[in-house]
Amino acid sequence: MATLNITAEQVQGNVPVTILHLHGDIDAATHPTLTAKAEEVVAQGAAHLLLDLGSVNYMGSAGFRALHAISNMLEAEGSTGMGKSKRLKLLNPSEDVSRVIKTLGFDVYLDIFQNQDDAVRSF
Repeated sequence: MATLNITAEQVQGNVPVTILHLHGDIDAATHPTLTAKAEEVVAQGAAHLLLDLGSVNYMGSAGFRALHAISNMLEAEGSTGMGKSKRLKLLNPSEDVSRVIKTLGFDVYLDIFQNQDDAVRSF
């Protein structure tokens, strides 16, 4: 059975940023773990999330549904949903995951970074 391990870290940039470090594949079996962890940190007050995908080798369609759900959790009421998210960003996707992100057009809505410091400063 596939597992997804998640560790959370809060860092200070222009605003507090919660980094979720993901380890494992994000698929139909594991996406509830990601969504539940995001719900947990948002309930604790996190308003800006950076998902570290550096240890994710595979992301299936369920993973992209989870990204969409997390983005919706974070977006302010009354937001038009147009343009890039100011509250959810991605860090270090593998070449394979990055290719799927771009193929599905998620890069139009989510900023993608290769450097954690740059990502944190971008919020």
